[in-house]
Amino acid sequence: MDTPWARKAKKRLKHAKLPIIKRKVRKRRYPDGFDNQTGSAIPVNISLGTWEDQIVPRKVVEYFISKAGTILLMDCPCRTHNKCKNHDVTLGCTWLGRGAGKIDRSKWPGAHLATKEEALERERLAFENGLVPHMGKLRADAVLYDVLDYEDEFMSICHCCSCCCVVALSKYGPADFRQASKRMEGVEVRVDRDKCTGCGECFKVCINNGLKMKKGKARINQKNCRGCGRCTRVCPNNAITISIDDYSRIDELIARFESRVDITG
Repeated sequence: MDTPWARKAKKRLKHAKLPIIKRKVRKRRYPDGFDNQTGSAIPVNISLGTWEDQIVPRKVVEYFISKAGTILLMDCPCRTHNKCKNHDVTLGCTWLGRGAGKIDRSKWPGAHLATKEEALERERLAFENGLVPHMGKLRADAVLYDVLDYEDEFMSICHCCSCCCVVALSKYGPADFRQASKRMEGVEVRVDRDKCTGCGECFKVCINNGLKMKKGKARINQKNCRGCGRCTRVCPNNAITISIDDYSRIDELIARFESRVDITG
């Protein structure tokens, strides 16, 4: 990602590492700290298996869509801005909860209130398009969309590509600003070094600096990896696998979000 927009954003985020600026941003955007914020990539790879006869990522997002009182769909702002040629710009953000109904739809391409059926169909299309769902309950989103009064009733499901997504820029900012977005508990990504040829295809799609090369072989940087599963999809040698230790982790993820956000309105 090396567009003028990305370069400008990188510069701002690097400046945000300066202590005085970091304190100001934290005070303005996160006055109560990060405990009430949460985000997570939902692993996309069929090797995770199924849970109650549904593919894991689809099950999680469909749970929240079925529960939402208000649903708003919009084109992906990142792909629209960067004129993405690799993925469908209309498979963008899904906003849930009362705050979603307060967004000024005239400001955002494709923004419209949607039925549950339409939102579920978008999930199917996004999954087939190779996009990774990222769920978030983040104050920064409420600030951006001018719905801060509804911060606790506002949740996102963004469908992110590896070429344009703003999530990829978070690695340039302060480490504590990134702590709200976590890998799903129990998810592990591994590289079989006997199968890895060091081709580097996995590096092309990782947006979190979750990989490193050592002695000509890829390794997972466990500190940075968010367990999205992109690398497993593109490895030509099936050298990368993703697994989950217990399917009860899915219930834990759902509970983490439900403790922080109410989307029933």
